[in-house]
Amino acid sequence: MTAFGQSFIGTVGSVASYVIADTMTLLRQSFPKTVRIETTNHCQADCVFCPRSTIGRAKANMKQDVFEAVVKQCVEGGTRLVHLHGYGEPLIDKQLADRITYCKDQGIPRVKIFTNGDLLKGDLAQRILHSGLDEVKISIDGSDSQEFNKLRIGLDHSKVVENVKAFRKLRDEAKMKTPIIVAATCQTSNRKQTEEMLDGVVDHIDFTHIHNWGGALGDAEQQRVRKPCDRLWRTMTVLVNGDVALCCLDYSAKEVLGNVMDAPMLDIWNNARYSELRKLHRESRQSEIPLCSNCTKCFF
Repeated sequence: MTAFGQSFIGTVGSVASYVIADTMTLLRQSFPKTVRIETTNHCQADCVFCPRSTIGRAKANMKQDVFEAVVKQCVEGGTRLVHLHGYGEPLIDKQLADRITYCKDQGIPRVKIFTNGDLLKGDLAQRILHSGLDEVKISIDGSDSQEFNKLRIGLDHSKVVENVKAFRKLRDEAKMKTPIIVAATCQTSNRKQTEEMLDGVVDHIDFTHIHNWGGALGDAEQQRVRKPCDRLWRTMTVLVNGDVALCCLDYSAKEVLGNVMDAPMLDIWNNARYSELRKLHRESRQSEIPLCSNCTKCFF
């Protein structure tokens, strides 16, 4: 590409970044409309594209008093969507079904989970289905057992697919409409084969591109134009110990903005550091934020 072409793209990208950031600023609420609550960071899998081996945090389940404090503040603040998952497998949390029900009983409009599907079976599947859950998303990468088992070490493709089929059957028999979504990565899954395999089993397949976990899994040099990340304007991530992480990709809590047991979530969301981070994104200065400097989510 010519120097003029690079300059032109950079100029357009800069203008677009300001437009996006200004729009986000105008739309930003005083309290996050989406909150991710990491009820556990334990996981039974060892997926090749997951940086769990370098997480650097103690494995734990969220204490109930922390969980209830977060949910109550979400209700008071007007949060519309709660994700009960983080950097672990949510179904490992034995209280998950009860916690989903608690969220719904307290008045959270929508509750979702994102699972690897390995434990979505038997009594647990029944409890999850009848908990009040608004959506379940299951990761299935690779179009066949060989590819899946190579990517998701510790899991078995055939068992996960059977779990999904059984869950669909339970849902239909109960005459419920809880959406069942499968997430598959474009780089590892043959679209046609995946659609054929899950035809009539799931309601939707979400094909996405693999990201690099805030730069943890490689660089983003192939991307040229930075953009502000909307997560800073709309989503809060609360870790198992109550720490508020920069975003849902901050798996090792490199940037902690506060703790929900030490300060109200409202104050954390509007504190000086959060404002500074939004300003840096607005000005395309993500390179000054270690987690964001090489994250593929920060580029057009």
